[in-house]
Parts: sequence; structure tokens; C-alpha cells
Amino acid sequence: MKQISYILTILIISTMISCVPARKLEELQLSFDDLHSQYEEMKTLKEFGDTSLMELKNQFNSLTNSYNLLKDECGKQRKDYEKTQASYELLNKNYKELVNSNENTKKDLRYELEQLDKQLNDKKRELFSKESSLMDKEQEANKLKKDLEALAKSLRERESRVNELESKLAAQESAVKELKDRLTNSLIGYQNSGISVIEKDGKVYVSLDNSLLFQSGKIDIDWKGKTALLKVAESLQDIEDFDIMVEGHTDNIPMKSSTIKDNWDLSVLRATSVVRYLSTEGKMDPIKIIPSGRSKHLPIDSSKTKEARAKNRRIEIILTPKLDSIMELLK
Repeated sequence: MKQISYILTILIISTMISCVPARKLEELQLSFDDLHSQYEEMKTLKEFGDTSLMELKNQFNSLTNSYNLLKDECGKQRKDYEKTQASYELLNKNYKELVNSNENTKKDLRYELEQLDKQLNDKKRELFSKESSLMDKEQEANKLKKDLEALAKSLRERESRVNELESKLAAQESAVKELKDRLTNSLIGYQNSGISVIEKDGKVYVSLDNSLLFQSGKIDIDWKGKTALLKVAESLQDIEDFDIMVEGHTDNIPMKSSTIKDNWDLSVLRATSVVRYLSTEGKMDPIKIIPSGRSKHLPIDSSKTKEARAKNRRIEIILTPKLDSIMELLK
């Protein structure tokens, strides 16, 4: 713009100093107008350019400020990014370590789980075995309970039978003692005549010397013996619960007789004579009396003296309590 103004000034001055042809002047005038027009246009453009430049400057400044702000922000973001990247790398490292640790933990947990599963299976088998054993024990216990109840019932029944048995035994003992006392009192006058009454092993023994009943080698009862036997029969007349055994005993001297073979015959025949007399003259039931002979084989005194042989020659009336009711209880 300064160059254009300078040219115009020169042209005006040149025109004023010298005289130029009209045509030349017109050309100059046209050039001047053209230049002036260009000048105005350029002036306008300059003004517009200045305005645009200002706006551009303002925009530039604004952009510069924005740029600086963005640069600062970018720097901050870069720092945040770098910090975040560092955190990320640390987290990634920790993650990888954690993954590795988790893998190891998984392996450990898998192993522990396998072990626990194995233990659980073992416990299940053990529990099943114990439950099976418990069921067996329960069945056995139920069986034992039933057996125990049956045994308790049996024991109660046995206790009842034992009590009843004891009662019967006590009654028998009392009956034996009563019978012994009755016979003793009945035969009190014969105590010094070869008759004795004793109680032994729950039985009553009435022992009569052969000297009271028989003459030597004979089987017929002497009159003294008959009197004594009648006393015995009188005492035994009403007894019901006793078995009566009449046993004949001899000494060890062999029998010499044409009618009696030996001591066996003699002991039995004498016992038979006593049973016959008790049932006929003494009015005792013959079904209740059993004759038997022992010969020499059950002596009172084993000595070989005359006195010992005299003791061994005897008749024993053995009164045994009947055991039918007791045996019934023992079944």
C-alpha cells in the first residue's frame, strides 16, 4: 500500500510540472483511476484483512491458550496415563502372580479336595460298616432282650418253683422229724431192747436187732419182735407221703442150712417175714411196703468181732419221703 501511494504522488507531481499530451493524460488518468480503484480495493481488503487478521490473531491466541491448556491437560493426562500404566503394569504383574498363585492354590485345593473326597468315601464306608454292625448289634440286642425276658420269666417261674420246692422240702423235713419223734415216742420202751430210731439223709431209719426178731438162722419172728413190730405198725398206720422199705442184713458168716441157700436168701426171707407180719397183723397196706435183702454187704461195723457181727445182723425199716411232687417241680 505504501508503494501505491508513492507512485500516485510521483504521477501527480509529474503532471503538474510538465505538460503531457491529452491522450497520455487520459491513459495516466485511467491508470490512476485503476490504481486508485485497486488502492481502494486493496484498502478495503486491508481493512478486511486487518479485521480478519485480528480475528485470526484472536483465534490464534484463543487456540494458543486452548493449545496450552490442552497441552497442560495432555501433560497431566500423560502423567495420569503413565501413572495408570504403572498401576496397570503393577496390577498386571499382581494379576499374573495371583493367577499363578491361584493355579498353585487350585492345585493345592484340588489335591486337598481329592484327599477330602477320599476321606469322605472312607468315612462313608466306615459309617456304612458301623451302621451295618449297629443293625446287627441291634438285632442281637433285640434277640438278647427277648432271651433275657424269656430267661427272666423262666427265672421267676423257677424262683416260684424253688420257693414251692423249699416249702415242700421244709414240709417234708418237718414231716420226717415229726415221724421220727412219733416212732421214738412209740418205741421208747424198746430203746434198751435193740430198737433205735434215727434220722439220716432226710430219711427215718427204724433199726431192729435180729436178737429181738429172730433166732439164729431162722426166718420166723419171735414174740418179742412181733410186739415191737405192732408198735411200729401202729405208728405208721396213717402215713401217706412216705415209701417204706424193709431191708434184711446179715453178718459175714456163711449160711449153713438145707432150706436157705445163703445170706442173700436169709436177708430177703427175714425182710419178707417182717413185711408179711406188718401187713397181716399190723394192718398196714402191703402196697406201701417193699421187702429187700442186703446180705452182708452193708455192715454197720466192719470189724471181725462178735459184737460187730451182732450189730450187722438187723432189720431196717427205712421211711423215705415221697418225691413225686418235688420231681414234678423239677421237670
